[in-house]
Amino acid sequence: MSRELTDLDWQILQKLAPELCDNGICAGSGRRYRSILPPISMHYAKSREDFRQRIERLTDEELDYLLCLAENGEESMTCLRPEHKEEFLEMVGRRTSEERAKKLRMFVEFLESM
Repeated sequence: MSRELTDLDWQILQKLAPELCDNGICAGSGRRYRSILPPISMHYAKSREDFRQRIERLTDEELDYLLCLAENGEESMTCLRPEHKEEFLEMVGRRTSEERAKKLRMFVEFLESM
């Protein structure tokens, strides 16, 4: 689901991609970013390891915020590279609970099947 990023969203995005210098404009679409994780996955992270290092910067509160958005369909998990999606879900399992990661995985798989 497309959304307008809040000030908190921009703070998190800039924390995960400090090199962000394109004013939040997606090079592919020419539009402002509408999620946090997809731009990190598609435009900034150079590898799975790089993606992991970036998302590990999230505080527990920031992670919970992103998870709530993802669980509501407001943070687009379907637009992540598969290896980055897996890395994020693994981190969710480690830092929150395996049950929460499993529920999010099932939700994302449902969205991808539509």
